[in-house]
Amino acid sequence: MCKAQINEQQFIKEFNSSNYKNKVRLVANANFNEINTIYPKIKDSLQIIKKLIYNNTESKEAKFLFDKIEADIEMYNSHYAKAIFILENSLNSHAQNVNDSLKCLVLLKISLIKIQDYIKAFEANRLIEKIIPRKSSDLKLNFGEPKSTLYNLLGLTNEAIQWRRNEFNQQTNKSDTTATINYYNDIGVFYNRLKNVDSAQFYFLKAKTLLNIKKIPANKVIYFTFFKALVDGNLGNSYFISGEIRAAIPYIKNDIYGSLLSDNFESAANAYQLLSQCYIKLNEPKIAKQYIDSLSGLLNKKGVGSKSTLDYMLLKADYYNLISDYKKASENYFLFIKIKDSISITEKERQLVNEEVAFNVEQKEIEILEKNKVLELNRLNNAKQKTFKAYLLTGILLLVTIIIFLVLNNRFVKKREAELEIKNIKINNQNTLIEQSLKEKELLIKEIHHRVKNNLQIITSMLSLQIGKISNNEKTQAILREAQQRISAIALTHQMLYQKDNLSHVFLGEYIEKLVRQIENTMPNSTIKLMTNIECNQKKVSIDNAVPLGLLINEVLTNAYKHAFPNIENGEIIVSLTEQNLNFKLTIYDNGVGIPTKITEAENVSMGMELIYILAQQLDANLIIENNNGTKFILEIKK
Repeated sequence: MCKAQINEQQFIKEFNSSNYKNKVRLVANANFNEINTIYPKIKDSLQIIKKLIYNNTESKEAKFLFDKIEADIEMYNSHYAKAIFILENSLNSHAQNVNDSLKCLVLLKISLIKIQDYIKAFEANRLIEKIIPRKSSDLKLNFGEPKSTLYNLLGLTNEAIQWRRNEFNQQTNKSDTTATINYYNDIGVFYNRLKNVDSAQFYFLKAKTLLNIKKIPANKVIYFTFFKALVDGNLGNSYFISGEIRAAIPYIKNDIYGSLLSDNFESAANAYQLLSQCYIKLNEPKIAKQYIDSLSGLLNKKGVGSKSTLDYMLLKADYYNLISDYKKASENYFLFIKIKDSISITEKERQLVNEEVAFNVEQKEIEILEKNKVLELNRLNNAKQKTFKAYLLTGILLLVTIIIFLVLNNRFVKKREAELEIKNIKINNQNTLIEQSLKEKELLIKEIHHRVKNNLQIITSMLSLQIGKISNNEKTQAILREAQQRISAIALTHQMLYQKDNLSHVFLGEYIEKLVRQIENTMPNSTIKLMTNIECNQKKVSIDNAVPLGLLINEVLTNAYKHAFPNIENGEIIVSLTEQNLNFKLTIYDNGVGIPTKITEAENVSMGMELIYILAQQLDANLIIENNNGTKFILEIKK
């Protein structure tokens, strides 16, 4: 980021030499980030002026300027909810024209984005676009994040790409290489989010090419150093997404260097996070630990949000899992959940803002427009009276009568339009609240599945710790491992539910494939070949059936690994899923020694076989066991 360029002595000199009105204007029109060190020196003078204005005058202009100053201060101190209430009150009570309304709306949009209320921010942006054509030509204002960025924040990435291209095509100065680099970088970020790494890398490399040939002014060196680092970090992220970990590392290191050089600690924290994940993926725990420690030193820096702290907890858990310190891994998972549950300030702010913030700018602009029209008509009338003094008194009275009639009629029409507009806004707000409520409930269900899966993973980690402590009792270890595998089968079901859009069903083929591979990875016998043949990938199964089905498959495969190949070195297990008329047919076959006949008999059935029968009954499925050249379990499940 660029450092403040304001001359402190010159600013204070100009402030001291100005009258009351110009003092307030000078501070309100300045960038508060540049004058935050000066403000304590002029604060007392401003408070005196404010008291005089509020006690002795009704000047809306002065009150609006003080609103602007107070909102800037709250935003600088990251008190965005307070800033929103100040700006909303100023918009409704003190803004006098389109320019004032635009200034309020821009700051409102920035604050709403900071508290992650992207729907309200999008609404503010819509109002900004609507009234921009009516602003005065001398107003120079940065209108904040464009619509493409808001679409991306709302998760509508394809729409973000389309709007970003439209914004770039509408740009007047096509020779502006900085704008072109920004465009390439933004498009690359959007493609990264879609996991389309080929397209993302194409745009990042185009941005790097332009940066490398651009002549950089001396006063912009730090800015462009950070810009290059940002593009490198995004490019490194695309390599990480595609699994090219080694290729990603040098670009992420460049991102760290540029971010720290420009004091952008949040960007540096994100880069440290990604770099640590790279070394965890590469199974290099010592190097990963170094960068994790570096990340911890940034968490208390200004601008680094609570999300970085949460990500840091998960990162530490991944690291301890890598070095098999499951106790500390579990502690960090617990700490992650605790911190996440305790961070509720932002959510409360969002809820409060949703209840209180109402954009009445359109109605206010209509009123201002009406007043301007009346004033304009009065000016025209005065001009006509001066120009045509010779007109007869009757003609002048007739003209005034017509004008008054037109004004009253125009007011009546405008009033009707305003009433209809207010009703439309209320309907749109109600629809938005309903849609937001549905999204929140969907997110809540996903969070429940996520937490259930996390809690089950914690249980499996605790079982792993217990297994490690019981080194002299193989029987007990085997019992705990079986329990651990059953819990993992249940956890997989919840994981697939929160990772998909459908919260009550999972794809049957994908579920069986992942479950089989999960079980295979936990088995020590690597000489057994496990193959799958899944033919109905798009069929769905409910969670009520997915859990018992997963437990049954886990039980059959575990028994096959343990008992089917005592003297066979190259055994085979085949899991197939086919569709037959009104049923699914699940077959699990092994070419091992087969099941002793007495085990399948009712009086001699083992606990594992008893569990298989119970689960088949729970699924209302027909179970057939064939004992010929191995063992074949056939499960016919009704659709």
